[in-house]
Amino acid sequence: MAEKLDTSPEEEAIKDEARELMTGLVGSGAGDQTNDSAGAPTADGADIIKAWKSKYSAAPEDTTMEDFWSLYDPYLTSIWKMVYDEADSNENLKETIGFVEDLLAQPGMTQLKKDHDCWCVVHTLENLGIEGVWLFNGPDPSKLFAANEDTSWYTFTQLGPEAIDPVKAAVAKITMPIEGKLNGKVVKDTKVFC
Repeated sequence: MAEKLDTSPEEEAIKDEARELMTGLVGSGAGDQTNDSAGAPTADGADIIKAWKSKYSAAPEDTTMEDFWSLYDPYLTSIWKMVYDEADSNENLKETIGFVEDLLAQPGMTQLKKDHDCWCVVHTLENLGIEGVWLFNGPDPSKLFAANEDTSWYTFTQLGPEAIDPVKAAVAKITMPIEGKLNGKVVKDTKVFC
């Protein structure tokens, strides 16, 4: 029998507070008043995103993680893992795939795509979970959060910034799942935001 979800007012208030915190936290800039250009999206960072999009879009089956790491610059770009917070509430695969499609089709995403501010691959798993990896122009996903309020339903965790072996392994596992599985779960659908 499926475990019943806690939808009490107290639990919902906690979730709402966490979503509000995530939405305001990254984009607030509080306490970070440096003049360092590495703290904001740059034209050079956009060039990196654009080069990766071009490489990946041309032949994703031939693209390798070495291609990715040859472009990555931890001072201009950042990598973030994304996990859907409400997977236990999902009722069917079609609906769950729709959540990903809706996330990537929000109106604010058009400008992010045009400006080469991000790239992502997002997988819907057999257990109706959603996981993805994002490459951002700049140190954090604040432009994404500002452009797309649906991101409040996801937890973002930075991978890196340095490209050490555990970071490379985590990025590779999500970007190019082995034998169609991610964390032991079959990948049922994949969306790429290029």
